[in-house]
Amino acid sequence: MTELIYLDDSYIREIDAEVVKVQDNRIVLNRTIFYPRGGGQPNDTGYIDDARVIDVYKEGDEVIHVIDGKISRTHVHLKIDWDRRYRLMRMHTAAHVLAGGVMYSKYGAKITGNQLDVDVSRFDFNIESFDRDLLENAIQEANRIIQENRLVKVYYISREDALSRPELVKLYNRDFLERLSRVRIVEIEGVDVQADGGTHVRELREIGKIELVKMENKGKNNRRVYFTVNF
Repeated sequence: MTELIYLDDSYIREIDAEVVKVQDNRIVLNRTIFYPRGGGQPNDTGYIDDARVIDVYKEGDEVIHVIDGKISRTHVHLKIDWDRRYRLMRMHTAAHVLAGGVMYSKYGAKITGNQLDVDVSRFDFNIESFDRDLLENAIQEANRIIQENRLVKVYYISREDALSRPELVKLYNRDFLERLSRVRIVEIEGVDVQADGGTHVRELREIGKIELVKMENKGKNNRRVYFTVNF
């Protein structure tokens, strides 16, 4: 099992670890700060010693680090591309404010698909009445909340507790809860509470401002929104 350091502290940029397994250019460590792709969030990139980390993903309880190069030691140093990670943290927390704190709370819109990225992120919402004015008002409300600089907290609850609280999952499909023994919660004080395994900022002011890029109609009850964040 790989210990996931980023779950409790997304701000750790460098750490030492022990190599558990090596298969070609795939490395398993006893612990990692690299986020593995999943849940709509891309994987981190960076370095293990001098080898470039080009992909990270999970296989069961292990995190696989795919490198461009070779590892010659069993005790290694990890360093993530911080600018990229921090940009994704800002994007992810912004997404919670917009999707959970406004679209779900105010319009009852659940997420049917999502993909965070460094430059532009997107969300699909299951909502019928969806026009540009509605979305611009939602983004304006989200930015007002961001200016209040609420704190972002991370903690854990039991699976049973999570299953009894439908408001913790804004996704259309909540089956993933059944596979967890305990559930990580990301709470934006007074705004949003969600079951979530990604990386986030500590305070909303770190986000900057949400900006609409474009919107698309993707079929019946499915509306796609592209957005970015800037200071």
